[in-house]
Amino acid sequence: MIEKVLPGIFRIALPMPGSPLQSVNTYLLRGKERDLLIDSGINQKECKTALIKALSELDVSMEQTDFFITHLHEDHFGLAPILATDKSTIYLNFPETAFWADPGRWNTGLDHGRKNGFPGEELNRFFKKTPGFLKRLPLDEMAKAVQFYQENIPAKGIRLQIIGDGERLNIGGYSLVCLFTPGHSSGHICLYEPDKKFLFSGDHILETITPAIFLWSGESWNPLHEYLKSLDKVLRLEIDIVLPGHRGIFRDCRARVAEIKKHHSIREGEIASVLDANGKSAYEIASNVSWNIPLPWEQFSVELRWMALAETLAHLKYMEERGKTTVKPQDNGLELYYPPR
Repeated sequence: MIEKVLPGIFRIALPMPGSPLQSVNTYLLRGKERDLLIDSGINQKECKTALIKALSELDVSMEQTDFFITHLHEDHFGLAPILATDKSTIYLNFPETAFWADPGRWNTGLDHGRKNGFPGEELNRFFKKTPGFLKRLPLDEMAKAVQFYQENIPAKGIRLQIIGDGERLNIGGYSLVCLFTPGHSSGHICLYEPDKKFLFSGDHILETITPAIFLWSGESWNPLHEYLKSLDKVLRLEIDIVLPGHRGIFRDCRARVAEIKKHHSIREGEIASVLDANGKSAYEIASNVSWNIPLPWEQFSVELRWMALAETLAHLKYMEERGKTTVKPQDNGLELYYPPR
């Protein structure tokens, strides 16, 4: 689907078969000499076909098209190295690009799961039965991006350019300011047009979906703390229109930010109510909070429970650093969480 949203700006909604997200948005900005594609969709046949068809209908030349990637999750990055040419530039953020040097850091899922109370035998069976399981999780989507980088970018002569907070991209009469907004990912970047007051929000702010904030194996940062700071950063801006990475365009950014903050406050309250003097693993805590999934916890797939664990760990990290919970390693290798001292 192609939607003209502003002069010279088109939203292209691309299908994501089998994903609860349903679709992902890419945005085409027409310039005098070069066009810019913000995000590129996932590397799946249906998505690639839809994007190529839309770009053809808009009479876009890939030789004259550059790519801006809001963050390195595969549904936003996957097609860029494939569609880019030796005339293209792909703009990326530094924090996530740095992960490319060490893709092996994400291969500790089993130990991570056991430490946090995930049933070991069940997780082990599932890993063996479904070797592609981790490829559907965000950090391993970044590992997939590594593979694309290694196989496509050097061979095709594509130019990579790291872009940081406050830098500008000028295209089609618009001057877009890069906003570093970590949280949903470690290097997430939005694009803001201060004169026209619109924001390409990537997955930082979505209208009908609360962006997932995960803490994965091997990570030491505090993603929820960073995410909430990034929301406050956006609140300081004048924004009339939000152009997100999924679902529809919307206007009341302040109200949506307030709703997202309220969601995380409620989740923290639920987690606090589960803690007791006996200690709880992150998995036990995750099983006792509410999720926007119309199934009881026992019917969650292993994948859904794994992601719920990662979201719970992000909250626990945020609570721990604020003195709202205490974590203690046990002799059996488990880590248990307790009410604050």
